[in-house]
Formats: sequence, structure tokens, C-alpha cells
Amino acid sequence: MGPRTSYRWSDGIEKSILSAITGKTSLWEMLCYFKADFLITPTKFVTPLVSTMMNKPGFVDNMKSTTTGVIDYNQVDLSEYDLIITHDPIITNIKEVKKRYPNTIFAYIAIEHSVWQVHQYGTHYDLYLDHTLWSEVEDVVRLPQAINFLFPRIPDTLRKLFPFKKESIFFDYRSIGYFVGEGSNNYGLSNEEVEEFYGKLPSEYKLERVSELSLQSYMFDVSKQKDSVEFYSKLSKTKYFISIANRVGQAAFDAASAGALVIGTNQSDLHCKLCHQDALMKEEFKLDDVLLKIKQFEENPDRYEKALKHQENFISLYCIEHPKKIFEQACKLKKS
Repeated sequence: MGPRTSYRWSDGIEKSILSAITGKTSLWEMLCYFKADFLITPTKFVTPLVSTMMNKPGFVDNMKSTTTGVIDYNQVDLSEYDLIITHDPIITNIKEVKKRYPNTIFAYIAIEHSVWQVHQYGTHYDLYLDHTLWSEVEDVVRLPQAINFLFPRIPDTLRKLFPFKKESIFFDYRSIGYFVGEGSNNYGLSNEEVEEFYGKLPSEYKLERVSELSLQSYMFDVSKQKDSVEFYSKLSKTKYFISIANRVGQAAFDAASAGALVIGTNQSDLHCKLCHQDALMKEEFKLDDVLLKIKQFEENPDRYEKALKHQENFISLYCIEHPKKIFEQACKLKKS
């Protein structure tokens, strides 16, 4: 869920940070957006997700052998920071820490948004950053507070780092699972099933293929393989990103930031905000319906540009302007 080493920010290290991430890349653009220092710190805070991962063969040994630069946050002068964001509310002595640093905003993001048990430990943080948008609150009016917060994005920087021609189609692994599993988005996929799915697609389409790592449970593999740079390279070559399974992850927003048009589903509240109506699959649909939608965009460039502009506007408003606004509001409240 992030780099495997602590570091101090310096301009020009964006791609190096990405290279240091194993598994999901959700944090990368946020770290670059804030030009953030990154600290890996010891913690006794164990969520159900972490507990599950620790029981996987090889996980603990893998984490120990690939993680460096571990620093106790209690030994760090946090007064130089206006904002501290943690993955889950891992600062267990948060009351004491807030007294020590009265001008610093302390916020957390839930690693797994469906695990609501974690929130009981975050009640004394200043902000819970809700990337599901279920909090339905757009402004910080008090502290503490839950606030709508999509992961910040850096589309301009991203597109300069990966300046590829967009001409491919990319089905995310959940969408492949949806079609292979006949409507079930929790379908476990084998390489053979993925290849069988690709074989059903018209040969004229250029495809960006899902990586073997993305098919692993929790994107964990004891071989320590990484595909973060490869993933963003693929997204940057993608013209149409298909993400139609009901459980929508952050990959749709990764793709939108890279400039790919996301084909989503009206069963997802997030997709209904991100995607133009013309780019949403509705009610019952099959693979042929998705391919027909892509064909319609290809045959009508104005329709494609309109849908892409809608998506770009949403990213600009909610993933670039909104994060800046809410932390300015929080800092003002904190110092008043």
C-alpha cells in the first residue's frame, strides 16, 4: 500500500517513489500531490485486514526483508508539518501527540474502507478522510470530522512521466472476473481463465493485459515482484479502461488521471460521479455491450471528447482542488 522505505521528499523523485511501491499504488499520486515525506513507523495497531495478511505464508518475513528506514514517530519532531496523514488510525497515543503539536492536522485513511472496526480508534484524530464519499460532507466545519476525500491526483505530472500514445483497451481484473464469473465480481481468476477471456475479444483491439501480481490475493507474492511502473505505463497507453464490477476500487481513478476514458457502471456511486452518462453501463449487460459502447465512441469523436471532458473536470474538481480546499479549512480551524 505504499513505498517500502521512509524518505524525505525532493523534487524529481516521483518515479522513484512509484518504483518503491509493491502491490496497490493508491498512495503514489497522493504522496506526490502533497510533496510528502514518508515515514514507516512501528505500531501495535492490527486491523482485521492486516491480521489476515499476517497469516498468509511468507508475508511477515517478506515485509521484514523488504522494509527499511523504520522510525518511531515519537522520536520525530512533527511540528514542521501542517498535515500528518496515516493509513488507519495507527497513532495510539493521539491525544498526547495532538497536545505536543497543537497546530498540526492529524488525519487518517482507512486501508480497507469496509472494515469499520478501525474507526473506534480514530475518534480523537482531527479528520477521517473518506474516499468512498459516503460521509456526504464537502467542507470542514469542525474538528474532529469525517470528510469526503478522494485520493488526490497529479494528472499533469503523470502524463509527462508516461507520455505514451493512447490506443489500447484495458479491462481491470475485477471486470474480467465479472465476465468470467457471469456477473460475480468476487470470482478468483487463474491465468488460464484470463487468457480464455482475452481470446474472446476481437483481434483488432490492442489490449493492456492485467499482470500476474494483480491476480494474487491482496496483490501479495513472496517472489517480491513489483508492477507499479508497469501498471502506470499500461494505463498511459490506454484509451478505454473498463471497470464495471460493482465493487469499485481506485484503479478507475488511476486510469482517469492517466487520461484513459473510464467505462463504468451505474451501480457504483463513484462511477456515476466520475463517468459521463454515455460511459456508464446500465442494468443487465454483457461483454458485447461494452464492446459496442467502445465502438460508438470510436465512431463519434465528439461524443468521446464530451465524455472525456466530463471526467477531466471531475478529477480537477474533486482530486486536485477539493483536497487543497479542505486542508486549508482544517488548518484555519486548528489555528483559530
